[in-house]
Amino acid sequence: MESNSLVKIKRRKRLGDTLRFYEILLDGENVGIIFASQNISVPLNPGNHTLRIAIDWGGSEEINFTIGVEEEIQFECESNFSLAQLILFPYYLIFGTSQWISFRKV
Repeated sequence: MESNSLVKIKRRKRLGDTLRFYEILLDGENVGIIFASQNISVPLNPGNHTLRIAIDWGGSEEINFTIGVEEEIQFECESNFSLAQLILFPYYLIFGTSQWISFRKV
């Protein structure tokens, strides 16, 4: 059954990785990419889903959500890494790969 349900994702601009794109992973599959300051809409069927944002070796925590028929759910993402936090780069690289991107429902 097809529907007009949408997930809308807004990427806020942060200096840490402004020139890089993020991959949008819906139910484990790449459904698109998003650049800094961009908004993306992803159509999907109603039901239970997972959503994650990824960049190379890192990304965000996975979010579980349920969407209804013709419902729109909005999310927002941005880098957790700023140039001022350069000293923490080894931590994110080794232990915090799922914390590189902040990702939340709004």
